[in-house]
Amino acid sequence: MIAHILQENLAKALNQTGRIIPVKPQLPILQNILLETTEGRLRIVATNLETTEIVWVGAKVEKEGSFCVPARLFSELVASLPQDTVFLSVNDTALVVKSQGFAATIPGISAKEFPPVPKVKEKTHSNIGKDEFCRVISRVLFAAATDEGRPLLTGIRVKQQDGTLVFAATDGYRLSVKHTSLVLGFEADMTIPSRALTEVVKVSGEDKETKELTIAQTEEGQLVFGIGDTEIHTRRIDGEYPNFEKIIPRSFSSRALLDRQKLTAAVKSASIFARDNANIIRFSLDNQQLVVTANTPQVGENKVEVEAKIDGEGGEIAFNSRFLIDFLANFPEEELLFEMTGSLNPGVFKPVKDDSYLHVIMPVRVQT
Repeated sequence: MIAHILQENLAKALNQTGRIIPVKPQLPILQNILLETTEGRLRIVATNLETTEIVWVGAKVEKEGSFCVPARLFSELVASLPQDTVFLSVNDTALVVKSQGFAATIPGISAKEFPPVPKVKEKTHSNIGKDEFCRVISRVLFAAATDEGRPLLTGIRVKQQDGTLVFAATDGYRLSVKHTSLVLGFEADMTIPSRALTEVVKVSGEDKETKELTIAQTEEGQLVFGIGDTEIHTRRIDGEYPNFEKIIPRSFSSRALLDRQKLTAAVKSASIFARDNANIIRFSLDNQQLVVTANTPQVGENKVEVEAKIDGEGGEIAFNSRFLIDFLANFPEEELLFEMTGSLNPGVFKPVKDDSYLHVIMPVRVQT
């Protein structure tokens, strides 16, 4: 393998693929990236077995070939080089890197040791507006679990329902559901790892020029997201996802119309006093206002009054402030509706004029 590539482009690609390199890999080879020169470009591949990321970078290729090198070491080396052309070549056991007086040799591993990348099925590609897809995903992504103890809940559920495509995520304490008109080129009934979709959103945000992303399937049933010069391959999570529809309340006894910014400020203020009390804050609906409070004996107490338009009997309910902050940070509209039925039933948050989305948070039991 012999290739010339601009340092800036190489560093950017290595930084991108480095995000999915596992800290504690199942196999030593996963700490490496695969470098491959083909069709006049350099292909950089990283994987953690659940997700594989491929970035194509323009290069002047003198000799095609492939080689594996330690991801972190190579990335740090390239970042230290001047912004000029980087010369890459491979001898039998090492990668040689040269640029403007800099020279380094990195021992590596044969490309044959790297996990194979699945091939994409023909005629399974769908083109979707990148920004629209990311907006939909961002509405639910934050609600997925991060605890590997329940693998299914670390994924985003995608399914067809009543002519719409539904995206849902829950960690057992909160739930986000978004109905969309997006259309895939294949039957959608799957659970996709949230980590892979997080990377899709990140790459989409970094690629300002690409307007559409592609979604395809591999011959092994994995999903492939294409954004510009990047491919993100991910396996599906097997198993039966919980029936999240059952926990969505179908009625309410109280409803409040709230300003998002004012509610966010109130929740953040109360959360400071809730840190040493399991992050518990209380909502009290009465007299056309929402009162947000937190009380920790060793720290103090906090009370914030928020203007609200309230319908119904009012009442009190307690939540984990962290869940509220996550939701409000990902809610794009200026106003929202909050619905509740007593202190022991889930609270529901919705847009004012959009019934395609809702967020549910389970209440916290507190002693009165």
